[in-house]
Amino acid sequence: MEETENSKQTLIERVNITNNVRNNARSPTQILEKSTEEKLCCCCCMDYDLTITEYKLFNDLKKKVIPPYDEKNPSHEYNLEQLLKKAKSILGNDNDKEDISNKSTTNTNNTNDEDVLIWRKLGFQTGNPRTDFRAGGLFSLEFMNYFANNHENEFTNMINEDYFTYALVCIRLCYLMRVYLFLLPQDEIKINIKFQKNALASRKELKNFCYFLWGDSNLLFNMASVVLTFIYQKFISQQNKGNKESNYLIIEPIISSAIQSLKNYLNDINSNQDLLTKLKTKYRENFLKILK
Repeated sequence: MEETENSKQTLIERVNITNNVRNNARSPTQILEKSTEEKLCCCCCMDYDLTITEYKLFNDLKKKVIPPYDEKNPSHEYNLEQLLKKAKSILGNDNDKEDISNKSTTNTNNTNDEDVLIWRKLGFQTGNPRTDFRAGGLFSLEFMNYFANNHENEFTNMINEDYFTYALVCIRLCYLMRVYLFLLPQDEIKINIKFQKNALASRKELKNFCYFLWGDSNLLFNMASVVLTFIYQKFISQQNKGNKESNYLIIEPIISSAIQSLKNYLNDINSNQDLLTKLKTKYRENFLKILK
């Protein structure tokens, strides 16, 4: 009897998910218009609608990455403390020697002077990093911690590079990736479709992303890590050419080109390839072209 009830519940869940997939307001591949090529294809090899499993994985991911940063949430504050702790372990106490009197800092939340310097060294705009997460949300903070813990050598290089603003780049990258992959509240998705459709994934690109979600629960973080590494390499190549600056006008084109490359690579991937290996290879080829 209990087994029958469980089967009924499973069936109900499957029906609910199926209905959600068919609901234009909730399924990105349903919102986007099919390409002419996809319309003319009469076989299933060019059907870019999400399967039930793909849609569920996508929806679960979306729920995790759309929350804003909330300084009243203890778990959010804990994540922020972990980033500070990691940065301190790498930067040490050398920052106490800097004169903070000439720095424009907004030191709310009773942040001490040493922490203010660490936050600024990490690339936040002020001594209170909480105000910088508006665009990237909690996801951008979680990504910063993920990258710092899983790519410590690269993280160390980035935060020790005077002109590379790690936090600013990560927050901007996370925002653009959320826009690209429809990982935003529904009202924002509708606005993006209307005003910046070119920044969004095509049905094929989103289908490919969701296909690979099944085998990697950290896929979004791993993809962002590959893209961030490329951005840093490209930035350093410009520094080596004598461009010793770091501001929005310089870093934004680098981030935008990295996202455009991601669109191209996701459009070109197939199910027989390993996505992250392909991305690393393609970004490396792209970087080597820059060096020539």
